[in-house]
Amino acid sequence: MRAEDLTPVELRVRDAFSRGERLDLRTGDPEHDDPAASDDWGPERVVRGAALTWLLLDGAVAEPGHVPALRLDGARVDGSLELDYAEIPYRVTMDGCDFRGRVTLYSARTRQFSLKRCRLVRFYAANASVDGTLRVRESRLDGLLKLDGIHITGSLDLAGSRLTHADGPAVSANRLQVDDDVRMSDGFTAEGEVDLRGARVGGVLDLSDARLSHPGREALRAARIHAEGDMICDRLRISGEIGLPGARVEGVVRFWGARLSNPGRRALHGYHLEVGTSLHLNDDCAVEGTIDLSGARVDGRITLRDARISAPDGVALALPHAQAEEVDLRMSRPPQGVVDLRHAVLGVIRDTPRTWPDELRLDGLRYGRFENPLPPRQRVRWLLRDGSGYTPQPFEQLALSYRSFGHDDDARTVSLLKERLRRKTLPRYARVWGAVQDATVGYGYRPMRAGLWLLGLLVFGSVVFGVRHPTRTTRGSTEVFNPVIFTLDHLLPVIGLGQGEAFTPTPGTQWIGYVLTGCGWILATTIVTGVTRSLNRR
Repeated sequence: MRAEDLTPVELRVRDAFSRGERLDLRTGDPEHDDPAASDDWGPERVVRGAALTWLLLDGAVAEPGHVPALRLDGARVDGSLELDYAEIPYRVTMDGCDFRGRVTLYSARTRQFSLKRCRLVRFYAANASVDGTLRVRESRLDGLLKLDGIHITGSLDLAGSRLTHADGPAVSANRLQVDDDVRMSDGFTAEGEVDLRGARVGGVLDLSDARLSHPGREALRAARIHAEGDMICDRLRISGEIGLPGARVEGVVRFWGARLSNPGRRALHGYHLEVGTSLHLNDDCAVEGTIDLSGARVDGRITLRDARISAPDGVALALPHAQAEEVDLRMSRPPQGVVDLRHAVLGVIRDTPRTWPDELRLDGLRYGRFENPLPPRQRVRWLLRDGSGYTPQPFEQLALSYRSFGHDDDARTVSLLKERLRRKTLPRYARVWGAVQDATVGYGYRPMRAGLWLLGLLVFGSVVFGVRHPTRTTRGSTEVFNPVIFTLDHLLPVIGLGQGEAFTPTPGTQWIGYVLTGCGWILATTIVTGVTRSLNRR
């Protein structure tokens, strides 16, 4: 193309370009200037894509004292703007334009490239390099936005844009590298998948007030993404899955007031997600589907304060093998579905009985303490919501938690309740022996019971033998009968006090002596067994 081939309006664009001035072709009527109404625009507002390509690649003649720049508003661009592999040393800023063909920057090198309030059918900038900001803001794109492998030294700004692609992903940005922020906020809408796999973001990934829709599939595909700042998803509305497996966010991940919907499937998939500060799903955050944070590592808190999770007949919250300094489970209502905490490692657990789930999975869970420890019998009811059957580890962990804060009595109560539940899983003969241990010494956790039993039997035997004196077994013996010592001689196995050898019960009370001897052996055996078990737990 030559300068002689330019139309009058294209000559105006060339002159403004040479001086770096803005050329505004709009009429001032918002309805008429809407790019959707560009069919009614006359030739005075139509620029060919080939002419713009020529200007950017070959047609720049800078006027003295000016820096060339393409600053064009309110134009209809007929044909494609094809800048593949180009070196573009100029700033491109276009506002309110309608692109009838593709805009392509494949493997190009350019300065700031800004499209605002425009309408596009395709935008390809894979493997491009942008020295500054790439902006497609408040625009309408009825095709694919392809940014695979692009490197942007500034920020990527897609705020307020609406992207629709019926045949595939709305945004494809594999291996995207942005040195500053990525903004998909302020009403950004994508109907189709937003693919950010392997992206590197030097600042904040902002999805606040965005709308993403890809029902039943991944709406945000961000596996292995690395954000050096925060990931802000406040008031995000999403239909489909947020996929963050292997992602790393060095700041905060925040879903304040968000609405995540993927019924019957995972709404948030954070397998081995790493968060450097905290993960917040609170302030009336509502989730339809599963929050799966299996193996996630959060250096700060995981908070679900006042959240609502609904996954009937499935898992509402999955935290197996997750790690966090603190977890806040004080939701606005009990989650509908299972809460899976198996093998998680948590510092502090904040919860309230009002929002306990109907079913928990707790085997292998380790934690430092509960902010609200509750009386042991009430906290054990929390353990009993584990529907997988009796497992000893959750009881041992709870007892350890009480003991670490000096609540030894509460720890013993938990251990006793654990033994009682365990007894129900044993064969009948073992259940009988367990009931004896429970009644006598509380499995070693209630040793005072043995003293009370011993005292009661001692009083009983002393009264009986005080009324019905036994007969002397050896003539000429000088042993003086004492009913208390005689009873103790029967109750205490192994130890002999002499009364049992010098005297023998009368036929009417002989069976009482046998009962006392048997009870003594039972008490001694249960005390040894219970104390041994108690010491082993320590």
